Amino acid sequence: MNATLRLGSDDALYLLIGSMRYRIAAEDLRALLFYGRAVPVTGEGAAIVGHAAVNAAGRAVQVFTPRGPFIVPLVSFRRVVTGEAASAPLFPLVPGGSP
Repeated sequence: MNATLRLGSDDALYLLIGSMRYRIAAEDLRALLFYGRAVPVTGEGAAIVGHAAVNAAGRAVQVFTPRGPFIVPLVSFRRVVTGEAASAPLFPLVPGGSP
């Protein structure tokens, strides 16, 4: 399954996972990156369908959606949010470290 992060023209972060599109609002990105707070991930119609949070080590962002859990390195996440990178891949988060 193809999964990527992209910054939208409204400064919100869009998660494109397969055929689904999820969103993290621009104001929530600040809370996530600067304060380490978990933030909502919304789907169609602005309904909260999951959340995103910095992992315990502080080196990655974990995103939990109805399509499954994903992880992205914090440095890649920040580059997309600040506009340094056009997109970044989301990697499936496999519980227990085994396939």
